[in-house]
Parts: sequence; C-alpha cells; structure tokens
Amino acid sequence: MEQKINIVFKAQQAYKYILRKNNAAQRIAKLRDLKSAIQKHEDQIYKALQSDLRKSAFESAVTELIFIYGEIDFAIKNLSGWMSPRRIGKTFSNPFAKNRIYYEPKGVCLIIAPWNYPFQLTMSPLISAIAAGNCAIVKPSELSPATSKVVHLIINDAFKEQEIACFEGKADVSTALLKLPFDHIFFTGSTEIGKVVMEAAAKNLTSVTLELGGKSPTIIDKNVDLTKAAEKIAWGKLVNSGQTCIAPDYVFVHERQLDEFVGLYKAAATKMYFKAEDKIDPKSYGKIISPKHFERLKGLLDEAVEQGARIDFGGTFDENTQTINPVVLSKVTKGSKVMEE
Repeated sequence: MEQKINIVFKAQQAYKYILRKNNAAQRIAKLRDLKSAIQKHEDQIYKALQSDLRKSAFESAVTELIFIYGEIDFAIKNLSGWMSPRRIGKTFSNPFAKNRIYYEPKGVCLIIAPWNYPFQLTMSPLISAIAAGNCAIVKPSELSPATSKVVHLIINDAFKEQEIACFEGKADVSTALLKLPFDHIFFTGSTEIGKVVMEAAAKNLTSVTLELGGKSPTIIDKNVDLTKAAEKIAWGKLVNSGQTCIAPDYVFVHERQLDEFVGLYKAAATKMYFKAEDKIDPKSYGKIISPKHFERLKGLLDEAVEQGARIDFGGTFDENTQTINPVVLSKVTKGSKVMEE
C-alpha cells in the first residue's frame, strides 16, 4: 500500500502544475462530474450510511447529501468571482502601485475524514479542494467501511488518480500518508489524533486545517419558551445518536426550571425517536459507530453515576445493537470525565 501511495503522490506532485492553470469553466466541469457521480451512486450512499450508523433515509438526506449538493451548487455559482483578483488600496510603502490579491491553489492536499458524518465530511473539503484547483488524496474512516467503499467508488468514477485519489484502510494508511510532504492537510476528528496530524505536518512545514471535537454548552435563560428550547436541544443532541462534534453536550438551566426542562426534553426525545415510552425506534434512531465507542460511552456514564451523578432520563444500553438510549444526567461533578470528553 505504501508503495502505491508514493506513486500516486508523485504523480499528483507533477500534475498540480498543470491543474493550477485550469480556468473557472474547467473547475466547474470537475465539480459537475463529482455531482453526477454522487447522483449515480445515491442509493448506495443511503444503504452505506444505514449499514455504518443505522441512519434513516431522512436523516442521511438532511445531514449528509443535501449539504453536499448545496455546497457543490454554491461553489459552481461563485467560483468565477472567487478566482478573480481582488483590488486592494495603496499602502505607504507603495503609493504609486496597483495592488491586487491573486488566489492560487495550494497544490496537493490530504483529506483525512471522520466516521460520524462519513459522506458529508469527506466530500465537503474535497469540493473546496477541487474548486481551488488542487489535487487531493482522500482517506475515509475505516470505522465506516460501507461509506468508505462508496466514497472510493465515486472518486474513481469521477477522477483520474493523478488528480483525485482515495485510499482506504486503517491507521497504518494514515501514518504512511502523513509522512509525505503535502501542501495542505485537512483533518476532521478527535483532538488526540489532531495533535498527531499536526506533529506530522510540522516535520514538512505543511499547513493544516484541524476540525476537532468540542464540549458544547447550551444556556437557557429563565424567560425563554422552555418547550421550544427543549425540542431544539433534543434534536440537536440526538441527531446521529449524539455523534456530532457540535451537538449540545450540557445545559445551564435555572434550578427552578430543571424538572420542567427534563420533562419537556423527555417528551421531545420520546416523540422523535421512540416507538413506545421506553422502546427506541431503530428506524429513526441510529447506533453507536463501533463496539469500542459503545463501551467508552457506557464507561463514562457508569463512572459519572458512581461519582454521584443522577440519571433523570434514559440510561438504557443494548450491546447487541450498539444502541444507547437518550440520557439526561444531573448533579454531575466537575471532575467527571463525562464533562471532559
């Protein structure tokens, strides 16, 4: 695999000087080729997302495909303007010059994609790379293998390897790729792996874009409509079974409204994702990506409870289906890992 990676990388290093001369019409044609390939394999994308994350067709459309179709169309509409030189004012050091900013391709880009939105978060940076006139190597996540295979198929259908290539595999493939002197690396994933990517990039002075996880708070003012707040928080938290880097993780609510909020949140979650009061609907609610992630999340909850946290709603785990029902914790201690991960 490493030999093949090196061959493709060298081919892209040579081809980037040809590709950078492409005009807007040529780049737009490539974006349309990508869109056509996605449309051709759309049914396979839905099946892959169902296999990897048990995403419903509706959720896959809303959180994966519609974003990508919209982003391609937006790039096509605006690409000519993006490529045009931008006039800027004179400065003290060059008062008689005509000043322009010219936007140029980076060269050869590496895109390392995550597993939680395995189609959208692979294609989105790829669209930007194509629009900017770059070559790219894409590494989908091995934790979402069905979607990875479809991504590989789409890229092979739409592009030659010297322009856009896709390599599937485990961490050893990413390690081999990170040894190479890319012109830019785009990584989406955990902070822990983000540090590894940044360290590898530094050895080649490669610029990076790191889209890492966070711990997102939600603050509810005591004067807001609590029902609407609970409904929106429930959807934002539970879409993709909570596996979203910008999902609301914890809530600040007035203590006198805590019980009311928990009740409203439970009602919203039940309406969206349950067949009966205590039975999750697998047709609308997804699964945790892997047994390892399932055990990690269960461990965080168990530890929090041992340290004094209270389960106000949910807390049911099904190891066989990798399903964790929606959970609300209160009285969580500050040092608890569930407040850090």
